[in-house]
Amino acid sequence: MKIPQEIQSFNPDEFDFDDKAKVKALIGQLLNVIENLVQANQDLQKENQQLKDEINRLKGEKGKPSFKPNVPSHDYTPPGFRKETRKWKKQGKKSRVKVDRVEVLSVDHDILPEDAEFKGYRSVTVQNILFKTDNVEYRLERYYSPGEKKTYEARLPDEVDGEFGHDLKAFVIYQYFACRVPEKKILRTLTEAGIVISDGQISNIITESCAEEFTNEKNDIFETGMKATDYFHIDDTGARHKGVNHYVQVVCNSLFSSFFITRKKNKDTIREILGLAEDEMINKIMMSDDAKQFMFLAVLHALCWIHEIRHYRKMNPSLEYNQDRLKEFLQMIYGFYEQLKDYKKHPTLEQKKVLEKRFDELFSMKTGYQQLDNRIAMTRKKKEKLLLVSDYPQIPLHNNPAEIALRELVIKKKVSYGTKSEKGRIAWENMMTIMDTCRKHDVSFMEYVKDIFSKRYSMPRLSTLILEKARVNTTSY
Repeated sequence: MKIPQEIQSFNPDEFDFDDKAKVKALIGQLLNVIENLVQANQDLQKENQQLKDEINRLKGEKGKPSFKPNVPSHDYTPPGFRKETRKWKKQGKKSRVKVDRVEVLSVDHDILPEDAEFKGYRSVTVQNILFKTDNVEYRLERYYSPGEKKTYEARLPDEVDGEFGHDLKAFVIYQYFACRVPEKKILRTLTEAGIVISDGQISNIITESCAEEFTNEKNDIFETGMKATDYFHIDDTGARHKGVNHYVQVVCNSLFSSFFITRKKNKDTIREILGLAEDEMINKIMMSDDAKQFMFLAVLHALCWIHEIRHYRKMNPSLEYNQDRLKEFLQMIYGFYEQLKDYKKHPTLEQKKVLEKRFDELFSMKTGYQQLDNRIAMTRKKKEKLLLVSDYPQIPLHNNPAEIALRELVIKKKVSYGTKSEKGRIAWENMMTIMDTCRKHDVSFMEYVKDIFSKRYSMPRLSTLILEKARVNTTSY
């Protein structure tokens, strides 16, 4: 860390301590030097511990366990940004319960007095579920024609494909992707229910059954979603494929989600996903964080305010004076964020000018806390992308839909670690795309998958639902 020249050349015998402005400036510089030294020391301690842990792991031992502190963070979060406890309210469920059969129970007439009168029934509904086999043996009629030397045989139903039915296949898919159940646990569940199946057959159901149909579904969802809307979110997270580090890219908005597992996460990779040629930019609004790989890919690029605020919340000053400066500035940022939310509800040209002026004032401030001032200057350079909402008030202020979409896959990755084959990679992309798009249209994922396995296609396609919803809200912001 470089010490400022003013401090290096400081001579207390020649300094004018009666000049309050100079004294304040000197103290401010000293506080920043102390803050930077403390931060550098903490970083070195963290790096030193990581090296010690790595040495222990190489020796076959464990590193230092990570425990979260009990003390609350000193940062400031306004009421609107805190996770509020949901108020529980009891709701009647009898009207929502499907009754499959009715049993009439009679009173023992031997215990009734002579003057007892029949007053009808009192209903008691008991919910239950049956989990048992439904194995079918198809006996196919066969005829042989000696004249034609040909055998005629009855056809199996179109829904029959292999030795396992569509209900069982849909159950396997639902357990593996929606419930995050590992293959071994699915095998145990099915064998205990009386199904004769192997772990290899379960893997084949996940990766091979109707693979082409599911791939077509995924492609239709992505193509229709991108054509039907004027904006999209994009984000990525880490993944493992064939034991090698990969990345999961998600492209989504309120109508659809599409997932892509790729080796890299650079611009060329994203261009390939979006179908862009070199140096071509998509003519839609793209919402993302400020990662470099997302730059210069869209004609209109909006940045996530929550991600930008997160940079400030991650700051951890040690000195109380700097802590107070950070807290005060966070309060002002949150206040400006609330102004943006109000503007989105009732946008006016006058209010737009007010927001632009307030942005310039807020992100031109000098707090005296050097790390905070550097961060403020970095935010100021992103004005055009952060205030794109002032020109297009319909777009979101944040990239949360993309982060929420990735969250399911992050959890799934912890359970199943990653994919081992190309078929597995394609299956994860397909099912995660279909599952999250089903969620956004209130469609049962299990029923939708079952509809494809059965080849009935009686349910509306997700691509059709995307178009219908886009027509209701033409911008789909």
